[in-house]
Amino acid sequence: MKFKRLLCLTAISVLFLNLGVLCTSSEILATETDGTNRCSSITLENAANILAVSTDDLQKSSRDLMVSPEDLQKKIYKIHPYNCTIRSKSNFLKLITYVTYVYNDPGKARKEFDKMQKNFESLSKVDVIPDIGDEAFWAGDNRFQRMVAIKGGVVIDVLSPKEFNLQKQIIRIVLDKF
Repeated sequence: MKFKRLLCLTAISVLFLNLGVLCTSSEILATETDGTNRCSSITLENAANILAVSTDDLQKSSRDLMVSPEDLQKKIYKIHPYNCTIRSKSNFLKLITYVTYVYNDPGKARKEFDKMQKNFESLSKVDVIPDIGDEAFWAGDNRFQRMVAIKGGVVIDVLSPKEFNLQKQIIRIVLDKF
């Protein structure tokens, strides 16, 4: 009797573990549709143009970011923060990576955006970038090449590619979807 119960509990544990893994990470290959993917702001066609590769050479993935249990309990986010990556399968240096934070309260989004800007200013030269969202900044020096923008309750942080004009193009495309 104990063996059957143990076997049942083990099977249930494995099922929940697999469901958890499936829910926190997803991959989309170039041959699949990305219409239902939360990282669909940048299409494979957009990414191919930005990275100068073919769509067949691209692979897309997303994953949830770790956030504090307190933030989850307070329901700060409308959508759990997530990281999107689109990379070339043949050249690992060609990739797009951005993080999307969607807050329930635009005031909280503004507070977090300002905090990010202040943190970057303590480490790097920061320039305000006009005409992107409500506000955007570029932290660009030897250590960082990052662009962060806010529009209402959405904050986008572009980590790669490192080129200013490409990051600007990515931020505009992603913010257009919100």
